[in-house]
Amino acid sequence: MGKKRISALGSENEAEAKSKHQRQLEQKKLRKTTKAPGLAGGQRVIDTTQESLREYEEIQKRTSPTASTPQKTTAYSVTRGRLVGRSKSYQSAKSKIDVSKTYSLPGALALLRRVTLTKFDPTVELHLTLTNPSQSKLSVNLPHSFGKARKIAIATDEVIAKIGAGQIDFDILVASPDQMGKLVKYAKVLGPKGLMPNPKTQTISPHPEEAAKKLSLDTSLPLKLDKTNSLVIHTSIGKLSYPDKNLSENISAVLSTVSGNTRKVVLKSTMSPAIKLNIEH
Repeated sequence: MGKKRISALGSENEAEAKSKHQRQLEQKKLRKTTKAPGLAGGQRVIDTTQESLREYEEIQKRTSPTASTPQKTTAYSVTRGRLVGRSKSYQSAKSKIDVSKTYSLPGALALLRRVTLTKFDPTVELHLTLTNPSQSKLSVNLPHSFGKARKIAIATDEVIAKIGAGQIDFDILVASPDQMGKLVKYAKVLGPKGLMPNPKTQTISPHPEEAAKKLSLDTSLPLKLDKTNSLVIHTSIGKLSYPDKNLSENISAVLSTVSGNTRKVVLKSTMSPAIKLNIEH
């Protein structure tokens, strides 16, 4: 038998016991009315639908634009997964280009000079989208050279001695077959720099003077495919300070190399907006 609590009639303990008993009855009644089928121990089911709806409406009020609050608009571009704001000068230059049309080469060059943004002499870029991926490496001989002049050295005993002393002041090294034996011990120095003579680059010749002269006149430009997209070529064809004639002939030479396999061509300069070229001619 459990312990029984005895209280005298009319005492404070009796009143407290009655009040406690009444509260217990009310709680028991409440559990019976809110008990859901299949739930043990009188567990309550609380409907949060209305509460969630009210919370959603409050969020909507805070985030939705209202007619009385003007929204500030800013132009953005997506670069490597993040939003980057464009400057006013870029937007001004962009407004001069009709993005819905393609331009003739003369018209595009004239427009390119109007939308340049740099204070230095920018590089003129050509971006091509191919119809089918190229199966071989592409290169083009530009009618007009682009870039700094390359310094070519011929492997004489004097030049080899300078290489041994760490004095490398040339961009291309041409050697005769009988000098290659002397250059082998410097392969670890020349190789990583791409300066070791090689038959594939026509830098080994029994007549090195003639080979050096030919290489100095070389204006070949490799057209490298984008590393992530085998249908896209990015290349440079000159500086904006070049005459229109030189730029136009260099661009035409590139387009002739990929003739019949071009879906889209874009012309631009460093930091400028892009101009679509009309290639249907």
